[in-house]
Amino acid sequence: MTCSQCGAEAPANAAFCPKCGAQLGGAAGAAAMPAARMQGNVAQGAARDVPEEELWSGSYSPKTMTGWYILLGIVAIVAIIATYNLDPNAWIAVAICAAVIITGLGLYSAYKHMSVRYQLTTHRFVIQTGVLSRTDNRILLVDVDDISVHQGMVERMFNLGTIHLRTTDETTKEESPDKKDPVKGLVVMDGIENPRQVADMIDESRRAERTRRGVYMMNA
Repeated sequence: MTCSQCGAEAPANAAFCPKCGAQLGGAAGAAAMPAARMQGNVAQGAARDVPEEELWSGSYSPKTMTGWYILLGIVAIVAIIATYNLDPNAWIAVAICAAVIITGLGLYSAYKHMSVRYQLTTHRFVIQTGVLSRTDNRILLVDVDDISVHQGMVERMFNLGTIHLRTTDETTKEESPDKKDPVKGLVVMDGIENPRQVADMIDESRRAERTRRGVYMMNA
């Protein structure tokens, strides 16, 4: 048998040319193609059959308000002392105002904790919003392009932070100023405990999912 690419001689039943590696039309080559297709289909089927499992779930941490509580406490004490020196009968009103503000912050923190919940699985990232009624926004991990973490000074003390996800998911896209091309959507997860560990987990999961689906990662 002669190779049509380089003209080299090859055994009669050879699947590939021993010199240039081109595919030949021998019996072995004909048998090799269906086998290769079968192996590829089996591999693709195995990839599709990976079960979806929960890797992490969390929500806004009330500890995020700790810095505000400390600041308001200091301001309230200073205001009460100053008011008492000016008018001994007026400091109670200042104390009541400070208590109302701190209580309001506590209620707001509890509302955020109950109204937003995040779930990471092997296939997708789910955002659940609402208290009485629930809305699920499901983002495929292959649509997550970039992950960043921000921690303020007080947040670092309590191992809290904000995670930003840049995605190409249609539900998170924003309209560009020229109304021509959509801007990548931004998902802001504030008040997350152990933010760097969670961000690493999301990054590793999206890389694994893109590898499984055969999606090229430009930011890898």
